[in-house]
Amino acid sequence: MKMNETKINEDTNPEIEADLNELAKICCRSLAGESDAGMDRSENLLKSLLMSGYVGKKNRSFQVDLENRVKEQCRDCAMHRGGALSSISEKLAKKFADLARWESRSPSDASPSKPANISSATDA
Repeated sequence: MKMNETKINEDTNPEIEADLNELAKICCRSLAGESDAGMDRSENLLKSLLMSGYVGKKNRSFQVDLENRVKEQCRDCAMHRGGALSSISEKLAKKFADLARWESRSPSDASPSKPANISSATDA
């Protein structure tokens, strides 16, 4: 086991590890030219990562973590298709960031509260 791999495992939990590994498998299949059916599943995995607390980890880059796992799981594909891997991981990282931003918004961020009816809006 590599030194940085040990650190990753200490900072995560089994759910995070499983979700990241599944996302890496989807990326490997995509790099190998298999259908993108797994990409539909990726949003659910990203949501699961978020709910498992991944976003709260310090000094973490989702894209780097994902690319490292892909390189471990399918080294040849990842090595020969580095540009494609960067593109896939960047898209997933953007989706993850968007989900994290959406989940962290409070109702006051979206719009100010409104009165329920006319009598609560006035002194009538």
